[in-house]
Amino acid sequence: MRLSLKDHMSRKLQVISETDTVDNALHVMRNNWIRHLPVLDKNNEAVIGMISERDLLASFKTQAPVSSIMSTPVKIFDINTPLDSIVHAMVEEKMSAYLITDNEEVIGIVTSEDMLVLLESLLTKDDTAKPTTVMDLLMNPVLQRTMNMMSQAGI
Repeated sequence: MRLSLKDHMSRKLQVISETDTVDNALHVMRNNWIRHLPVLDKNNEAVIGMISERDLLASFKTQAPVSSIMSTPVKIFDINTPLDSIVHAMVEEKMSAYLITDNEEVIGIVTSEDMLVLLESLLTKDDTAKPTTVMDLLMNPVLQRTMNMMSQAGI
């Protein structure tokens, strides 16, 4: 079974304008149970940055525009990118979200939480099978490599 990014991402994308305040961005995140917001330009036409809940909580200027704390440039992946490439980038770059594009149009977002949900579903997909033990996980070469990359990245 080949896993596809389109099945493990969020298509309902909440956005915010670069002129909105830090306080407003935090309000949007809390109301929508999300931790990342793409930031649109003043004309609400193009994504120019990304803010995370961590960025907002670290800001002491609640009335400052989100453009003052957003991350740029925006990291993106094409919808056809293999999932292992995205997970590798998350670990290597210590990023927890990427925008997803199709023909250069933003169509969604993939987050570390999406990848954890996928991992959980893979670990529990066959309830009739022998339960996965800690030793099984430790002996899995893919998980060994992932854990090694995470420890090297300080995660």
